[in-house]
Amino acid sequence: MRIYYRLLIYSIVLLLVFIPWLAWETDRNMVRRWIYPAQGQLAAWSTRCDAQAPRWLDTLARAMATAHDSPANQLAFVTRSGAVSVCTNGWEGAPILSPRLAPDTPMRLASLSKIVSFIGLTGVPAAEQAAWLDAPLVEVLGLASPYADARVGRIRVRDLLNHSAGFDRLKTEDPITRFQNTRKQQRPWCPYDLGTLAHTRLDYAPGSRFAYHNLDYCLAAAAYEKRFGRSLWTALAEDFHLHDHGLDWLDQRDTPVAYNFMHAGLTSPDAGFVQRLDWYAARAPMGLTGNAGGLARFIDAQRPLLTLAQNLRDDSIACDARQLFACYDGFLNRVEVDGQRLWQQGGYLYGMAALFVMDEAGNFIVWLGAGEGRPLTAAPQQVRQALLENGGGA
Repeated sequence: MRIYYRLLIYSIVLLLVFIPWLAWETDRNMVRRWIYPAQGQLAAWSTRCDAQAPRWLDTLARAMATAHDSPANQLAFVTRSGAVSVCTNGWEGAPILSPRLAPDTPMRLASLSKIVSFIGLTGVPAAEQAAWLDAPLVEVLGLASPYADARVGRIRVRDLLNHSAGFDRLKTEDPITRFQNTRKQQRPWCPYDLGTLAHTRLDYAPGSRFAYHNLDYCLAAAAYEKRFGRSLWTALAEDFHLHDHGLDWLDQRDTPVAYNFMHAGLTSPDAGFVQRLDWYAARAPMGLTGNAGGLARFIDAQRPLLTLAQNLRDDSIACDARQLFACYDGFLNRVEVDGQRLWQQGGYLYGMAALFVMDEAGNFIVWLGAGEGRPLTAAPQQVRQALLENGGGA
């Protein structure tokens, strides 16, 4: 009996070691999904908010960790009067063993970068603003006709900022997000070879509808440099003190955060997708890092340019704001939820998600997360609902 008992013990120990090893080698993201509930609870337990943060913001931060597979989060709420409160949770890497995520820990902003770019692109002298927004892109870039598509000549800067310039990433490839073998091969044609625009065929007539595309903001940044004789990056650093708010460019400084790839279809956080994108080309549409509180304060300091974005609304373009990503006012996706109007900008990269959302009163939330839940729409929906239920009393 003793030998059978020993064999049983050895078999149990072997199974306890072999099965986890086999599962890890077969599908590591499956194992990560198995253990995430415990990690999410730890992250929620670690939630810390500043003294002025409302209770609902603390609750929302915990839900991002437990319900939406984001093991590290920063949430900033800004009232219409400019009061800022911040909640954070999680760790930079392994729970408990790595540094705790702090309010000033930099995270990837993904397409929330467009907010910062819009501010720089429109924060020009008032006497020049109208002419700049209405300037034909080909004239600013110095591209002479003929064009492969005559409609290219009708693109204005405001069309780029409004995502109504003729590019639709659901119909044609987005060169900004194309994976590359090296930084020198297959570079995005924007901003390096702007003459390609003359040979490009558009997906629709400029100003006829809305369609989100990263090329819009890359081209707007290139046009800014041609028009004003200095880069958008210089303007943001010198005129808007971008770095004072903890904002930086991902091609110069990535973040210390380990992102949650368990839904991403990639094998691990070091799967290399970051090294296979040209982050200098992606600066304007998706290439910034920062923290939620710093980004929130940067946005709050430029309230008039948020109003400008709303005023870029083009009522000649038919759209249904009850549908997500159907209507754009500048960078802002205008949506109607339960009869109330919101403006938002989402952000997504492998292993992370983010959201800026503002209500009609001017209260807004910035969320930066280190995970991408399933479905992808669930976490943004909860953030929007939290603002609708709690922002009005701010």
